[in-house]
Amino acid sequence: MPIPTISGIAGLTGDPETRHGIGNENKSVTNFRLAFNDSKYNNGQWETTKTFFVDAAGWEHLAERGAELRQGDQVYVEGRLETQHWEQDGQKRSKPYLVLRQLRKLEKTQKQGNGGGNQGGGFGGQQSQPQQQGNDAWRQPASGGNGGWGGAAGASDVPF
Repeated sequence: MPIPTISGIAGLTGDPETRHGIGNENKSVTNFRLAFNDSKYNNGQWETTKTFFVDAAGWEHLAERGAELRQGDQVYVEGRLETQHWEQDGQKRSKPYLVLRQLRKLEKTQKQGNGGGNQGGGFGGQQSQPQQQGNDAWRQPASGGNGGWGGAAGASDVPF
């Protein structure tokens, strides 16, 4: 069974901690805590409905990127879930953590003067306006009466 993976946009809940010279290969690692929020649009504003917290680790070049982040930064991450084991006060403990394969800081966009802008946390581009129904090819019925495969000979055959 494959190891679970996570990808998505999350926020840093605190400043990252970077350590150098780990192991025989003197690798660098940056650790930080992430919060993934599930939101819904309700009465003209976004509300957070659920939050998933997980500790994350970025190694080598991802450690360098992670060291530049600060609490509150929004990031896109991809990684695999692993289990960290340790002993505390004589008791065995464990918790899931995310080993990063990809880490990108997301830049905040300026809100527009009329109060518009992206409602999804201020990141990304302008939301597109819905298209008019008359111009949407996906809403138009298929042309030709031959099962939707066009009007050519043998059109009732599947084209692949």
